[in-house]
Amino acid sequence: MLHTKKDKTPQRKLWALFIALLTIVSFLLPIYAEGAENRKVLQIPFPEVEGFSMTDEKGNRSGIIVDYLNEIAKYTGWVYEFTETTGEDMLNDFLDGKYDLMGGTYYSESMEQYFGYPEYSCGYSKSVLLARREDDDIRGYDMKDLDGKTIGVAQRATENVRRLREFLSANALDCTIREYLPEEVAAGKINQDLKSGVIDLKLGNVGDDVGEFNAVAYFDAQPHYIVTQPGNQELLEQLNWAMENILSANPNFAVEVYDRYFKDLGVRNLTLTAEEKAYIEQKGSVTVAVPHYYHPFYCIDSKDSNHEGIIPELLERIERLYDLEFSFVCVDSYAQALELVKQGAADMAGFYFTDVAEEMQNELVQTQSYASLNDLVVRNKSVTYPGEGLTCGILEGRHLPSYASASSVKYYATIEEVVDAVNNGEVDFACGLFARLEQLLQDNIYSNVVPVTLSENRMEVSFAMPMPANPQLLTIINKGINSLSEKDKLAIIDHNLVSIGNSSTSLKRLIETNPILSVCVMASFLIVTMAAVAIIASMRIRAVNMEKERDKAAAENKAKSEFLSRMSHEIRTPMNAIVGTTALMSMDTEVPERMKSSLKKLDASSQYLLSLINDILDMSRIDNGMLAIAQEDFSLNQMLDELCSIMQIQAQRQQITLTSKTKIKHSDLIGDSIRLKQVLMNLLSNAIKFTSANGTVQLSVTETESDKERAAYLFQVTDTGSGINEEDQERIFKSFEQVGTNHMRSQGTGLGLPISRSIVHMMGGTLKVKSKPEEGSEFYFRIFLPYGKPKEAPALKDEEATFAGTHFLLAEDNPINAEIATDLLSLRGAHVVLAEDGLKAVECFKQSEPGYFTLILMDLQMPNMGGLEATKCIRDSDHPDAAAIPIIALTANSFQEDREMAREAGMNDFLAKPLDINRVYMVLQEWVSKRTINRPETGE
Repeated sequence: MLHTKKDKTPQRKLWALFIALLTIVSFLLPIYAEGAENRKVLQIPFPEVEGFSMTDEKGNRSGIIVDYLNEIAKYTGWVYEFTETTGEDMLNDFLDGKYDLMGGTYYSESMEQYFGYPEYSCGYSKSVLLARREDDDIRGYDMKDLDGKTIGVAQRATENVRRLREFLSANALDCTIREYLPEEVAAGKINQDLKSGVIDLKLGNVGDDVGEFNAVAYFDAQPHYIVTQPGNQELLEQLNWAMENILSANPNFAVEVYDRYFKDLGVRNLTLTAEEKAYIEQKGSVTVAVPHYYHPFYCIDSKDSNHEGIIPELLERIERLYDLEFSFVCVDSYAQALELVKQGAADMAGFYFTDVAEEMQNELVQTQSYASLNDLVVRNKSVTYPGEGLTCGILEGRHLPSYASASSVKYYATIEEVVDAVNNGEVDFACGLFARLEQLLQDNIYSNVVPVTLSENRMEVSFAMPMPANPQLLTIINKGINSLSEKDKLAIIDHNLVSIGNSSTSLKRLIETNPILSVCVMASFLIVTMAAVAIIASMRIRAVNMEKERDKAAAENKAKSEFLSRMSHEIRTPMNAIVGTTALMSMDTEVPERMKSSLKKLDASSQYLLSLINDILDMSRIDNGMLAIAQEDFSLNQMLDELCSIMQIQAQRQQITLTSKTKIKHSDLIGDSIRLKQVLMNLLSNAIKFTSANGTVQLSVTETESDKERAAYLFQVTDTGSGINEEDQERIFKSFEQVGTNHMRSQGTGLGLPISRSIVHMMGGTLKVKSKPEEGSEFYFRIFLPYGKPKEAPALKDEEATFAGTHFLLAEDNPINAEIATDLLSLRGAHVVLAEDGLKAVECFKQSEPGYFTLILMDLQMPNMGGLEATKCIRDSDHPDAAAIPIIALTANSFQEDREMAREAGMNDFLAKPLDINRVYMVLQEWVSKRTINRPETGE
């Protein structure tokens, strides 16, 4: 009974300990989770770029950018969320504000508007000059070989080309630089010309050195940065602070990180000379002397079946590089292998330690070192090392290492004999290769042998050849070793430095000898497992909730989009009736003057109401990411003329002098002229509104730079108005914010400038302001626009439009709007045929005679069949006019996607309700003129 009670006491204590540990872990987990949630999470793009941002097969991230981000996080506490992407998508998404930080960005003054550059770079990238591997004129070690050569460069790599010229100048080299256009580089022409000999060298980046060509020179290229969004000053200041601390603590941090991933530049590109190739062809096989078994150097046909040894693997790499065959001559010991080489019975020894015996130092030649390994000192436990009067045991063929101190030395044929001598007291201590001694200590029981830890005991290992060495063989072996990167060499060494001891301990034996430790280990494992399960469960719940939130947000955005589209249509339909009726009444010559004055006020109020509606709808679409920028051909000069004509009326009404100043070389461009005009009109309207009578407002447009594909334009609107206080200059770009007098602030929604800034940002620019109170203001932005095709201006002004003799097919389901449109067109002489929906419009067109209808005006939303479907039916019909007849959308759906859907359905133009009567006449006159010109002669 007493024995049983005694056995249960430790078990109860262990269970108490287990419960206590579980309680502590359960308490700490929520605290840890709460702390992690409060840390700032930054969005980071992660393209796969060798050396900069890489992911291995286990999902571990590495590279220069990753190392910098990790070091920065030590100071800032930032947490990163990486997104797999490509280089092109990364740049576009960053400009759209998707990411907080982006690495690997080069500096350019013109890019400061897109990127927030910190004060400190992440170091310099490298440029490389690449030559054909078979070009014997460029050897890679004499810069004079480059003199007079032709170097191919990418035209856009201006900074790298500048640094190339500096490199050539510093080395007194006169080379011809041939530039390649971007499309030529993309097509691979620069590589083709290098292979065919059109050029001698190619300027590339470090990532281009993949072994295809011979790297003959490396030099510093431009610095690269981790950048922030340009407007995020707080994040930029934290980044600067962290970078400053990193460099203050380690000024060489950038160099060390770069060397970590690019230390072995060019090591794969050592080629053979004609003499060396001839030697290989004549030689056949090189004999290598090695001991029968010597871990980790030579382990073929041994119990170490999982590796062959460093020497076979290394020589196999050299054999693949240069087609040089190797065969092994096995002997009993290290000393015999060296002796065989001295006698000429073998071409070289497989391994050669730097502490070789003195009698061999003058008779053997070392190759380049291929490994640097630790030596190990073992001592008899009865002695103290280091000490006085000690005897050292060492392998035959070696010399007492410089780090060891002994009164006398005894030599043994094998390392096994050396360790036995230490164990039985023949010698006090011994020196030997760490891996070999470790294997012996694992495989055998040495009761009197104790290892000694030393800090300075590195041993360089190389091949050995007889003195004097064959120059071709010595050079080939050295080139083969130097053609392997440090990473490759370490991989070979690590693969062969495996623990191969045969001793083992059973789990049962471990538990029996250490019961308390075993229970603690199992309890700890259980706790960790439970904690992991809890964390994983929590993460899964969070992931499910996040997915629900994303689905909910997507549904809300879709519902909001549909609501906005529906509201836009519902509001614009009655507005069209008001505007159209007002226009018709104004055209009536019998309307009294007092009534005409009232109609003008009604028209002005209608236009003002429409502008408010447009602002609210635009702002809502911007907030939900639904506003799109069109890419269409337009004439910048024509757009500016139209803009100035419109705004001149408003300026004259306010007694303001409005002038325009342009300096443009390219006017035919691709972009969204409607949105660009909206921005400029908003800026001009504000300038006129906030400028007193007799003041001036000026619109300036300057083409600042250009290339073969696009041009940059600076837009400026300046005024002599009241100006803006410095503290208000950023507030005016926020939604619903207004400044100025109460009278002025009562006009408008306060959305014009926020909308304008958002549109400019989507076009790739930034809307900015310079202003001082009582000195006026300047609003300006700069954007790039690609070149487009010339667009013909309308042949007639709206007041000259006449539609006599034409037949228009009008598809409109709203009776009031149908009546207004019919009256407006009839006033200019058109005969209008009305169809109440899309289905009747299709039937009416199919039943018409060829050439009867001049054009079709098509509403989009109609019962039975909508305008888009009706248009497709007309285009697909067998009517002779199906493909040629102009179809113009006449609809209250005014969003950009509505325009695109109309174009895809086969419509030729787009008129939004409420109708601008002058624009309606101009557009219709343009299509009537084209229809008349293109209509075939009938002989009538």
